[in-house]
Amino acid sequence: MLARCLRSAPTVNDRSMGSIATDEHAGAPSRAIGGRLRTWSPPAVAATAAVAGSILLTIVLVAIGFVITRSSLSPRIVGWDGSVERWIELHRTAALNRWTDVGSILGGTGTILVVAGISIAVMVIRRLWYDAGLLGMALSIEFTTFLATTTVIDRPRPTIVPLDPIPVTSSFPSGHMGAAIATYVGLGIVLSSHLRRAAVRVAIWVVAPVVPIYVGLSRVYRCMHHPTDVMASVVLGVGALCFALLAVHAAAVAADRRRDRRVETPKLRERSEVRT
Repeated sequence: MLARCLRSAPTVNDRSMGSIATDEHAGAPSRAIGGRLRTWSPPAVAATAAVAGSILLTIVLVAIGFVITRSSLSPRIVGWDGSVERWIELHRTAALNRWTDVGSILGGTGTILVVAGISIAVMVIRRLWYDAGLLGMALSIEFTTFLATTTVIDRPRPTIVPLDPIPVTSSFPSGHMGAAIATYVGLGIVLSSHLRRAAVRVAIWVVAPVVPIYVGLSRVYRCMHHPTDVMASVVLGVGALCFALLAVHAAAVAADRRRDRRVETPKLRERSEVRT
């Protein structure tokens, strides 16, 4: 899914605005949305696409949640989750307890807010509006979808003894996993779009997906989520990034259409004056 979204990710074009979105590299959906909403301001276009994406993603996550908790497949899924959790409890060690604590912290709300906040602040200072918009909207879509889904799918936490305090939200989906994908993979998209050295870009794309995987495994190990909660959260994080990319691309298309209209209007006036 993420690979399809990244196929239309542009190369560096306008450094003053950011390198994530340009009209010429936008895909068909972004062109359609940006062209239809060309009279709107780019922020309004991006916000509309992000809200629509959040609603669609919520529907998908809720559907997955119902399959896991209330379908004919539920007994098998729940049984598999339980067997994994019991195996984990039998193989816990002091070293793994410490390492998974680090992994859990990397996806925690405080860490995500610090990493994303500093990153977005740097982008805004450098006037990389689209880059900042991508990261901000990805997290916004992820967070709103998570809250809506966890409210509808009230799944109990694992019965195995947890290693962290139990949050007030339900087990499905994993907010840590979704936020980690949106933040760390989102940063990977932004950073790699600005860099030219292949070795550095490869290093970024090794680290960017590894961190969310580390977070997800840590949450399962510490019995804060069922394994299928974390698996479903891959859809949450990747979907949030895809819709954020769609939103910034659509905003770029709308901005270019508005710019073209402003350029064409004086030319039409000049032609009419010459004819008269």
